[in-house]
Amino acid sequence: VGAQPRQGKSFTARLLALYAALDPYVQLEVFDGKGSPDWRKFALVAHSCSFGFTPSRDGDPLEIFVQTLRDLKADVQARYQKLSELPVDICPEGKLTREIARDPKYGMPVRLVVIDECQEYFDTGDKELNKEIASLLVFLVKVAPAAGVIVLDATQKPGGVGTGDTATAFTSFRDNHQVRIALRTGSWQVSDLVLGSGAYSEGFDSSALLPSYKGVGLLRGAGDDTPTVRFHLADAEDAEKILQVARKLRERAGTLSGYAAGQAAIREVRDVLADAASVFQGSETGLPWALIAARLAERIPEHYADITADAISAQLRDLAVPSVNIKRDGQTLKGAKRAAIETAMQRRDQTGT
Repeated sequence: VGAQPRQGKSFTARLLALYAALDPYVQLEVFDGKGSPDWRKFALVAHSCSFGFTPSRDGDPLEIFVQTLRDLKADVQARYQKLSELPVDICPEGKLTREIARDPKYGMPVRLVVIDECQEYFDTGDKELNKEIASLLVFLVKVAPAAGVIVLDATQKPGGVGTGDTATAFTSFRDNHQVRIALRTGSWQVSDLVLGSGAYSEGFDSSALLPSYKGVGLLRGAGDDTPTVRFHLADAEDAEKILQVARKLRERAGTLSGYAAGQAAIREVRDVLADAASVFQGSETGLPWALIAARLAERIPEHYADITADAISAQLRDLAVPSVNIKRDGQTLKGAKRAAIETAMQRRDQTGT
């Protein structure tokens, strides 16, 4: 969803999220880069959520966001493995079906990831973190939909975000959305960025919408036509009432989980392979043991606060991850290859060992 400020962008995205919230079998992950009040009531139903970048008693919003993306990527990879092993009569195309998503025994509900002002997460002030976030978001928007993980995002800046690899990743992220909504934009060029290349040449230009047409936009990619749509207005009071009903529906269905259920964002299970894989950023193919240990201690202190390079080396070598030479900052140090960790994870998932 893209538009100029104050044209109904957040309200439109929120309307879609409210629709999803009323299905108790859809798991919601809600993040707002600007930290406005628009999304805060989603804490009533969200499995995970954070607002803005200012740390609160719930933790660091940015760290919650990044960890959620890591968990989502791991979940998507695990889902494809599970789907490939299901009988053809249950999963005929290797993709998530409605029946599988709504059956608790499979543990694969539809997951909707909502990101308002998504451009903010590509420009956090930390270049390495920007690269990791960009890589994870591109993975999700390209690979995840067939596994039932859907990304819904809104932005007032559909172009010119970030620099270098991050800017390239943002463009890839933007261009891989199949369904797009453009409310009023400032020019036909911006309209084309939101609706997709070629929309203007086909006669679709959201900059031609009148200033008074708040909440009105062009819907492209949802069907054969590109209609002009007036979206329903659900203000803050309406949204809260809808979310209270959505919470009751989830309580009855037994699907209230995560943050909304009062669960801390700290995992109870320690998975050394998955945790080590999660600390690799962007295009990194190998890391020294000391850096793996430092990142684990920083990101998952509940399990690795006192981890040392020797300790993580021993633990991963016991899981068939070899210690090899890694070149980093002009030095050659012992460490692990990302591919070796991922191979060990795949072998474990396939054999149970």
